[in-house]
Amino acid sequence: MITRRQFLKATPLLLSALTAPGATLLAGSKPDLVPPEIGRSKRTAAAGTAVATLDLGGAAGLRLLQFTDNHFFGRVKEGLTRTEADQATEREWRDYVRIFRPDAVITTGDLWHDNPGGRGAATQAHALKQLEGLEVPWAFCWGNHDQLDDYDAGHAALEAARGSLYRGGASHGDYRIDVRRGGDRNVAARLWVLNSNRYGLGEWQLDWLRASREALADAKSPTVPALAFFHIPLLEQKTLHRAGTTPGVCFEAVCHEKETGRAAPVLAKDERLRACFCGHDHVNDYAVKTGHLDLVYGRATGHSGYGGDKVRKGAKLIELDLITGDYQQTTVFADGSRWRPA
Repeated sequence: MITRRQFLKATPLLLSALTAPGATLLAGSKPDLVPPEIGRSKRTAAAGTAVATLDLGGAAGLRLLQFTDNHFFGRVKEGLTRTEADQATEREWRDYVRIFRPDAVITTGDLWHDNPGGRGAATQAHALKQLEGLEVPWAFCWGNHDQLDDYDAGHAALEAARGSLYRGGASHGDYRIDVRRGGDRNVAARLWVLNSNRYGLGEWQLDWLRASREALADAKSPTVPALAFFHIPLLEQKTLHRAGTTPGVCFEAVCHEKETGRAAPVLAKDERLRACFCGHDHVNDYAVKTGHLDLVYGRATGHSGYGGDKVRKGAKLIELDLITGDYQQTTVFADGSRWRPA
């Protein structure tokens, strides 16, 4: 089995971390006191204005597919050679959409793999072309490997791509998606998409979330069922897991980076927020509960990432009832099969 450590040693992550834009600014600073390094933007916008709309027509339920840790070109040291692993990922993306017919796809980080030789923009462009080809709306959140020389150009590409729900260009990658039914002006559900940067959710992202919620309250917007998406897991996904008791699979230590438990209480302030979905740890797929809030690992999707010899690559099907607010999450595979821990 290839471990996370071996995976990182075999890739240019460490070099790119030293040369990435903003690395000098962050040196000697606490990462939660400055905008995120990954996805840092030069544009600004008022809290609550980074919003996309997903209209479901008359549907009473929302169906999402979560793809995570795709790592396009992660096994290529130079150039942009499409490996068999990347081709398998692309093929299975299409199969997932054809079989499970989602209303939208959400990619929760590490869509492409680092920025060796400045190729990040080209690998991003390739990944966006694959997303456009799915012919369904899609959203993106930043992962620690989604590295670029020019993040503003990256934001622009994400926002301009066909089918994109991405609205993080003026907010360092944090935004929300309002789900509506049949053109109804009333929102039926909210999806929060947050940039967990290299370190996990920090004060910058949490302050943005607080301010956005305050803007909604000031506008007397109704409280509705909500889900949240980000890349790096929370500390509670480590501390609440019980080996031999928690259903699911846990084959590596929870890599919550520098997230220290500050995020979960802030997220849980919204009593209608049902669950948070993350990625990052390729061979973990389980859920824990803190209060009313479920913390759920997505299933690693991309064949260029590590872990496929231990845990089968898949995706997460998320179904939210817009009337009751109940939701279900199921791990699914490209052949149409499903898995839920006993």
